[in-house]
Amino acid sequence: SGQELGDLFEYKLKDPITIQKNKSALVPIVNSAVGAEKVSVWNDTAGPARPQRALWLENTSGLTLDGGSFSVLEEETFAGEGIFEAIRPNEKRLVSYATDLAVTVGSRRNTEQQRVTRCTINKGTMIHQSELREKKTYTFRNEDAAARTILVEHPVRPEYRLRGEVKPAEIAAGWMRFRVPVGSKQTVEFMVEEARPLESSFAVSNITSEQIVAFIEGRAITPAIEQALRRILERKAEVAVLEARKQARDDEQDKIFDDQQRLRENLKSLKGSAEEKALLQRYTQQLNAQETKLEQLRQEMTRVDADVAKAQAAVDQAIEELVFDVKL
Repeated sequence: SGQELGDLFEYKLKDPITIQKNKSALVPIVNSAVGAEKVSVWNDTAGPARPQRALWLENTSGLTLDGGSFSVLEEETFAGEGIFEAIRPNEKRLVSYATDLAVTVGSRRNTEQQRVTRCTINKGTMIHQSELREKKTYTFRNEDAAARTILVEHPVRPEYRLRGEVKPAEIAAGWMRFRVPVGSKQTVEFMVEEARPLESSFAVSNITSEQIVAFIEGRAITPAIEQALRRILERKAEVAVLEARKQARDDEQDKIFDDQQRLRENLKSLKGSAEEKALLQRYTQQLNAQETKLEQLRQEMTRVDADVAKAQAAVDQAIEELVFDVKL
C-alpha cells in the first residue's frame, strides 16, 4: 500500500522481509496491471530520423510508480528499455523504449495568406482582417508486417487555431498528439491545418486614391466602402484647394513686406533735393497702395481661414460618421 507525503510518497509493505547478513534482496513493491497502448511517436524536433517505439501508459495501479529504468518484453523477447520519471495514480505518460526501424517519415509545410475576409471602419480607423494559413503534411511508410499506430506530436502555438475536422487525441506539455493508423506495407499522409488571424489597420484620413485602387484589386473593400472613401477624398481635395489659396495669399503678403522694406531703406537715403522729393512722393504712393493691398489680403485670408476650418470640420465629421462592418 502507498500514501502521499506532500510532494513525496511512501510504500508500506504488507509482509515482513528478512535479509540475511551480507545478502541483498530484490523486492517487488507493486504487482499490478496497468493500462498501456503500444504506439510509435513522431516529433519533427526530437532529432532521430525514425519514430520512437513507446508505451502510452495509464497508471491504473492506484499507487505512485517510482521513476527509474524499465524493460519491455514482447512475446518473451526483449524489445527495448528506457527511463521514466515517477508516475502518479491515473496519470497518463508516454515512455519510449526503442527506435521503430520499420517506419520512415517525411514532412512538408505550406504557408499562404488568405485574402481579406472582413472590413470594419469605425472612429476613423479601417481594419482589414485576414488569415495566415499553414498546412503541415506528414508522410508515413510502414514496411513492417504489423500495423502501426503513429502518435504525431505537433507543437501548440497559442496564436494559431486548428482548422478542419482533425482533432488531437491529447494536448499536453506544449504538444498536440494526433493518432494516425498506418497499415502493413502502406503509405499514409496526415495533414494538420492551422490558421493565424491577421489585422491591418489604416487611418481613413491618410488613405489615398492609389490605396483605394489596391483595395479594390485585392477585393478588400466593397463598392459601398469605395464610394464612401472617394467622397472623403473629394472633400479633402476641396480643403487642399482652399489651403493652396491661403498659401498664395501668404506668399503675396510676404512679397509686399519685402518690397516695403526695400522702399523704406531707399527713403532713408534721400537728402531732400527736388529730384529726391519727387522720388519720395512716388515711394510714399507705393507704400500707401501696398498698405491698401495688405488690408485686402488680411480680409481675404480671414475669409479663407474660415473656409478652410469649415471644410476640414466637414471632412473630420464625415470620417467620424463613417461606420462599416462587412464580411467579404
